[in-house]
Amino acid sequence: MTPEIFIKRALNASQVRRVEQVQSLWSGYGEIVRFSVSGSQRASSVILKSIRLDQIQNHPRGWQSAFSHQRKLKSYHVESAWYQAWSQSCGNHERVAALLGHWQEEGLIYLLLEDLDAIGFPRRCDSLRVEEACVVLHWLANFHARFLNAEYQGDKNQNWPKGLWERGTYWHLATRPDEWNAMEEGELKNAASQLDQRLNHARYQTIVHGDAKLANFCFSECLDSVAAVDFQYVGRGVGVQDLAYFLGSCFSQSELALHLDYLLENYFSELSRCILSTGESPDVADAVANEWCELFPIAWADFHRFIMGWLPTHKKNTEFSRHITEQALRELSKPL
Repeated sequence: MTPEIFIKRALNASQVRRVEQVQSLWSGYGEIVRFSVSGSQRASSVILKSIRLDQIQNHPRGWQSAFSHQRKLKSYHVESAWYQAWSQSCGNHERVAALLGHWQEEGLIYLLLEDLDAIGFPRRCDSLRVEEACVVLHWLANFHARFLNAEYQGDKNQNWPKGLWERGTYWHLATRPDEWNAMEEGELKNAASQLDQRLNHARYQTIVHGDAKLANFCFSECLDSVAAVDFQYVGRGVGVQDLAYFLGSCFSQSELALHLDYLLENYFSELSRCILSTGESPDVADAVANEWCELFPIAWADFHRFIMGWLPTHKKNTEFSRHITEQALRELSKPL
């Protein structure tokens, strides 16, 4: 089925016109395209994510393999499940694009989404000032509170979150054996499993976005509201995994050294407020914030472990990142 026919049928439209490619998907798995729509009461502009699943693509950094291909295939099935079964639970404070249509056949997935540009989120940012970043911290806090599972009990909850990654984030250890093998021998490589288990065995779990970099947030003109895109690695985790990844994507090491305490306080105060607003007790809100605050260096070090196997020369391998990682490694020596 062509994209135009699919969109016409999904929206009961009279005319559909391709406007522009927004971007191609990583490693050549498809594309994201904006279409204009006439004759539909549901939308006049839409985004279509077309995903090709029928061949192993070439990774731009040389990491292509059957294993990585299968991880990528699962990520697109997870994203489809997110939009079909979970995204409707999000509110205005953790805004995501609405799903307008879905179609799948062997080797091809169409996800038809609301055009966030058209509904008030037209800005993309390469950098943010500290006060501007708080709108994203609040989105993350609201998202993590929305999906908090305060009763999570490990193996007894194997079906949660159904359809999503059992472990969210694209860098977690079980999905990155090649990158772990590529690491230089040393304390961080040896501690990889311990870092992973600290996060996996946290008492309080939620759904994490899994790829919460600055590029995956769409802003209003005034930068006072935000919506998120790209849910391929959404799944179970602890909120500070998203938090650490976002902060590392947004700020230089000098900015982080200067403002990290303020940024953490901003996220955790909003997280506590949001948890209370869902009806949980102050004791639960405090317990979640305390546990996740202690896990922040662990989450940071877990991502740094991935970088050190994937591309040690990456700009994210900074002195600041190594300092936080060393702090996390010291924490591992303490009893749980």
